[in-house]
Amino acid sequence: MNKKQKLTRLITAAIFIALTFVMTFVPQFGYISYGGVIEITTLHILIIYGACVLGPAYGALLGGMWGLSCVLRATTNPLWGLFLNPLISVVPRILVGLVAGLVFKALKKTKVPKAVSLGIAAVAGTLTNTVLVLTAIQFTGDWINVYANLQAIVQNVYGVLISVNGILELVAAVILVPALYLGTEKAFKNRI
Repeated sequence: MNKKQKLTRLITAAIFIALTFVMTFVPQFGYISYGGVIEITTLHILIIYGACVLGPAYGALLGGMWGLSCVLRATTNPLWGLFLNPLISVVPRILVGLVAGLVFKALKKTKVPKAVSLGIAAVAGTLTNTVLVLTAIQFTGDWINVYANLQAIVQNVYGVLISVNGILELVAAVILVPALYLGTEKAFKNRI
């Protein structure tokens, strides 16, 4: 990889990071709210797409920036105070980018069609996010006394969130990640 490609990768990562923060703080863009408390995230799509374009290392970086944006968002929204905990907000998001990037990188070396590889990476990244965030809430909620009432609500709707939010987020990622990647592949070819 030459200097120009490295610079292009760095600039592309910076654009993805900027988009992550815009999507976090612009209402109904990165988090689609319904019912006032429950949200469907669309940010995982950007992180998975970025991980497929830039690779697992940059995917982890993008995921980390998503996690940081979650922490910052939680400081301005008391309903999402649980996301002040980096075990809930940062660690799972780093792993979203890392897992999606690793899965796509591994599948590129096989005879699996690119669109299918991207769909599988989207599934892996989305499930990483959904399962790890909700599981972290379950396990860390016991020692967060300030949010005990929210924890009780989360425990009651845990299955619903996985079934409704998880499925919607999964379907969106499986459709959009391959479409975005394949639609922009020519623009990135030989540049990154």
